[in-house]
Amino acid sequence: MSAGAGGPLAQLRDRARAIQATIVLAEGDDARVVAAAERAAAAGLCRPRLVGAPEAVARAAAAAGVPLTVPVVEPLPSAADAEFIARCLASHASHAFPAGRHDEIARLSRDPLYYAVMQVATEQADGAVMGARSTTAETLRAALRLLGPRPGLKLVSSCFLMVLPDGRGLVYSDCGVVPDPTAEQLADIAEAAAASCRALLDEAPRVALLSFSTHGSASHPRVDKVRHALLILRERRVDFAVDGELQADAALVPEVAVRKAPGSPVAGRANVLVFPDLDAGNIGYKLTERLAGARAIGPLLQGLARPVNDLSRGAAVDDIVDVMAVTALSARRPG
Repeated sequence: MSAGAGGPLAQLRDRARAIQATIVLAEGDDARVVAAAERAAAAGLCRPRLVGAPEAVARAAAAAGVPLTVPVVEPLPSAADAEFIARCLASHASHAFPAGRHDEIARLSRDPLYYAVMQVATEQADGAVMGARSTTAETLRAALRLLGPRPGLKLVSSCFLMVLPDGRGLVYSDCGVVPDPTAEQLADIAEAAAASCRALLDEAPRVALLSFSTHGSASHPRVDKVRHALLILRERRVDFAVDGELQADAALVPEVAVRKAPGSPVAGRANVLVFPDLDAGNIGYKLTERLAGARAIGPLLQGLARPVNDLSRGAAVDDIVDVMAVTALSARRPG
């Protein structure tokens, strides 16, 4: 693992080892992916599985300079696999999937991204990791078409696990998927981010709905959206502490919280920051990473029915291993 990982990452890896999830990697013919799979297997983080033609995966292993010991599965689906994909397309598509599109179904059945997600959907694997060469849009499309959102949510979003130099871990959301969420979508993001906090940090979520206003200090339609999201969460009777609207200093600094938001269940000790839009989220995580020296792991997809995670196309081997560990934790079943 890279330097500066800190306490939360070490604890995360230890918890991943205890789960021993099967994690399928869609791009098994990428040298970084093969090296990450071998490293994760050697460290006992999970049980990796590589998707790809055996000859191509072997070439990638040779290019990475590692022996190939993890299992390789080639996307050669059966008629039953194609039928399963067709049912998923019909049930999760936002528009009707044309009947008789056997050519399209056959193509998707052979696509490594869809094949990896299908293994997760059919519980042959506990989670999938992809995106070393594919775009986030391609990853999302495969995950949404075969898995869809988890029950109770209408939206799939993303988060970053931010590990600060002092060892603290925070969840930032959404920083990579939803450009301008409505109040209801913001509530979905908050619920998904709370679940991410439990999985990644093993802590009770304390969710701050961020704004440029704290408890009525400013008036604006953008502030109203955040307040409405809080009302929606209260109506849902969510099982985590949440408050808003809060400015970032009120959410994080106890001395400021006492003055700006006395009595808040979250202010001054938030471990989940929900940003009002993608501008704020993307800027916020990058400033924290570059100016505060935090380690940013993500973007991690959240709100899916089963775990699928995206990689940056510039991901290093250590980054891929960390995302595999995170995916293993997200696969953990309650109880």
